[in-house]
Amino acid sequence: MNISCQNIIDIDRAGQGILDLNNAGLDRIFFSVYVKFPEPKEGIKAEKILRKYSPETIRERYVPVIEKCAACNIQISFLKAPAVPPKSDLYTVMPILETSIIRCLELCETAKCGFLLMELPNQFMESVSDDWQKVHNYFLNMAKIAYEYHVMLLLKNQTKEIGGHLARGFCAEASDAVEWIDRLNHKFGYEAFGFCVDIGVCNICGNSIQTFINTLGTRIKTVILRDNDGCRDVSMLPFTCVGSETDWLSAIRGLRDISFDGELAVDFSGTYASFSPLLRPVLYPLVKRTAEYFKWQIEIENNLKKYKQFVLFGAGNMCRNYMKCYGEKYPPLFTCDNNPKTWGTMFEGLEVKNPEVLRQLPKDCCVVICNIYYREIETQLREMEIENIGYFNDEYMPSFYFDRLDMK
Repeated sequence: MNISCQNIIDIDRAGQGILDLNNAGLDRIFFSVYVKFPEPKEGIKAEKILRKYSPETIRERYVPVIEKCAACNIQISFLKAPAVPPKSDLYTVMPILETSIIRCLELCETAKCGFLLMELPNQFMESVSDDWQKVHNYFLNMAKIAYEYHVMLLLKNQTKEIGGHLARGFCAEASDAVEWIDRLNHKFGYEAFGFCVDIGVCNICGNSIQTFINTLGTRIKTVILRDNDGCRDVSMLPFTCVGSETDWLSAIRGLRDISFDGELAVDFSGTYASFSPLLRPVLYPLVKRTAEYFKWQIEIENNLKKYKQFVLFGAGNMCRNYMKCYGEKYPPLFTCDNNPKTWGTMFEGLEVKNPEVLRQLPKDCCVVICNIYYREIETQLREMEIENIGYFNDEYMPSFYFDRLDMK
C-alpha cells in the first residue's frame, strides 16, 4: 500500500514546498489540477483570470513543478481533473472540461502516474436524467483517449446540492458505482475504470462506510482520507474536525475486509489553509504519521503473517484482545511482562515469562509489543540488544473483549 498527501506546493514557487515535503519524509503527492470555468454574472475582470487558468495553460503551469518533484524523488500518485462549479452553464463548460481532461492525461504521462480522478458535473446528470446513454458515451470517449496515455480513469462518490444541503450524488450509492464501473469495463474488455472512495463524502452522505467499501471491493484503487462535520464539504486532517462523526472504525474494517493495497491519500487542505503559513510546515510530519497509522491499522493482520515465530510483550487487556481475535490464527510462543507477580502464571493460554528470557531468542524470532507503553518497552528491548521488534495495537479489531481486567 502506498501513502500520499494532497499537493501542498505553491505552483508558482515550488521550491519551498518541495523542501518541506522532503524534510517531513513525504515522497508521494496528488495534484488537483485547477482550471477557471466561466460562471454567471462574471464581468470583464474575469477574462484575464479565465485566460490565465484555461486548459491551454495547464502544461506550462504544472509541468515545471512535476519535473522539480521528479528531481527530488517525489512521485505523483494520481491527478485530479478540474471540477465544474455547481452554478456554471453545462453547455458552456463541457468543452472546457473535456479539453482539461485531455491536458491532464498528458500531465499523467509526464508525471508517470497511471490514474486520473474525474468528477462528473452534477449539471450533466440533471440534464440527461432520462438518457443515461449520454453519460455512458461521455465516459467511453474519455476512456478511449486515456487508453492512449496508459491511464486508468477513476470515478468517485460525489455529493450534490439540494435546497442548500448536500445530498448523495453520482456514485454515492455503492450499487450504482459498481454498475457504472462494471458496465464501462465490460465495454472495453479491460480495467479502463477504477474507483476512488472519498471518506469525506461517505460521511456527508451517511453511508455505512464498511458496506460501501465491501460492495466495491477490488474496484477501489484509491481512498481519500479526509474529515468533516458531516454537513460541510471541507477537507480536514483525520481526527481534527470538531463535531466529526466520521466512522473510521467502519472505514478501516472495510479496507481490511478487501485487503486494500492501493493508494491511501490524505487530503488535509482545509486544515492546511486554517494555519498560518509560518506554521504549516509543522503539519507535514503529522500528516505523514497519520497516513502511516492508517496503513498500519489496515495492514495489521498482514504484518502478523510476516512473523514465522514471535512472542508477545505484555499480559494485560491488549494481550487478551489479541488472543481473542488472532490467537488461534497467529499463536505466539509465549508472552512476557515486567510485573514479577505474573511470571510463571498462565494468561489466556500463554505462559507469562520474565523479559530476561528474550535474550535467548533466536535472531529470526520477533518480539511483538502488546502494550500501550510501546515506546518505553521498545527502549527496554533495544537496551537488551533485541533488534527484531514488532508492534500490536489494534484499535479496530473485529470484536473486543469488554470484560476488562481489574488492574488492581
